[in-house]
Amino acid sequence: MKHPFLMGVVCACALSSVFTQSIQAKEVGAIDSKQPQAQMQSTSAKDTKLAKVNINKASTTELQQLKGIGESKAKAIVDYRTKHGKFTSLNQLSQVSGVGDKLIEQNAKQISF
Repeated sequence: MKHPFLMGVVCACALSSVFTQSIQAKEVGAIDSKQPQAQMQSTSAKDTKLAKVNINKASTTELQQLKGIGESKAKAIVDYRTKHGKFTSLNQLSQVSGVGDKLIEQNAKQISF
């Protein structure tokens, strides 16, 4: 050990390099681990949108899974169903205030009876 100072500098550089690589690996790992989770959430949300909704049994929350149906339209559907009985056809939905043909067409595949 002729130059203890140089040995200290070399060790410090080596440790710094290892530490930097470790941090970079963690950052990349964090980014990679978040990406699939975000994709899973996105896929899960899409699956929820595509799930069949029984128009005669669904709650207002369940009805809101359909495209274009928010809280007020969902409540109107439930109120109509309570007053007039079960829906027997998609066309009958158009009698609900705020529900038109376009909305029915968009959701026809997701609605069941």
